[in-house]
Amino acid sequence: MSRAAALLLLLAACGRPAEESACPHDPGFDRSGVIRVRADRRPAVLRHDLGLAEIAREAAGSAGAGRAQGLTVVDNQLAFRTLVNMELSRGRTCVWFDEVHVDLTPASVSIFVPREYPVDSCEYLAVLEHEREHESVHWERLAAAAAEIERALKDARWLPARGNPLETEDRASAEAALNAKIRKVVSPVYDRYKQELGRAQADLDRPDLYQWAAKRCAGWK
Repeated sequence: MSRAAALLLLLAACGRPAEESACPHDPGFDRSGVIRVRADRRPAVLRHDLGLAEIAREAAGSAGAGRAQGLTVVDNQLAFRTLVNMELSRGRTCVWFDEVHVDLTPASVSIFVPREYPVDSCEYLAVLEHEREHESVHWERLAAAAAEIERALKDARWLPARGNPLETEDRASAEAALNAKIRKVVSPVYDRYKQELGRAQADLDRPDLYQWAAKRCAGWK
């Protein structure tokens, strides 16, 4: 082979990718419309049917400053709904998310005020005001977590969307693999949210705040 021919073959090899992906990629694909995160605010159900002893059992020792006089219960949930698209390309299966919906909306929110305190009594209103603070902190932290999860998902450029599909040989397990990738992004943020929420709620139950409420009303039981 002449030197010129050898040089021509070398140039041809350099101009061709060593290993071309079977799934086409588009680095410029706009992923902003793929991600949707919601945390809808549900109205709290106000309950006056349990007594102090029952509320104490429901609180299960969460009232760090002493006996539980009221309780706010939020039934948290973390739900995913995805729309996955697949197509064959060069004999391989290419999969990606067309839609990713994350729902942090609680299933229910309940505020318990002991039945020992008549409606509109000083004690009833003091307990309700305190529990409303717990409710407010919950919604503030949840909204912040939803915004952080949405940012994290949009920033995860490796998450398969139409512009960067995942190449797979096993079509049956492809969707499970994709959902695992979502959890890899969402779970650390959600776990951090629960820890920070617990600290914020505990801060509302400081002994000095209970002492202030105790002086406010005279009919505590």
